[in-house]
Amino acid sequence: MIVISKNLGLHNLDMDIEEARRDIDQANKNIVSDVRDRMDAVLEIADRKSREDAEIRDREREEEVKQQFEDLYESKKLPPERGREMAELLIETAVDVQEEVLDR
Repeated sequence: MIVISKNLGLHNLDMDIEEARRDIDQANKNIVSDVRDRMDAVLEIADRKSREDAEIRDREREEEVKQQFEDLYESKKLPPERGREMAELLIETAVDVQEEVLDR
């Protein structure tokens, strides 16, 4: 039986805790894989910034990404402020990677 919870979305009441944890483990693997893909794109950007002698940080773009995450979280009925926090973590990770690669 599937139940819709106001705050948490769909729940399969027939799923046991271990099944749910396996689903979470798989979701975690997918998230990490997606972060790796994102960092690959960050490395491409770092390469271009190096060739163009561009600044690592683009505050306007960073704000766009934060807003995008807020909107995406809200559209999935998740707390938008947590979306902003997720974006901030990803941005800081990207900046760290670029600083290391560009030796700045």
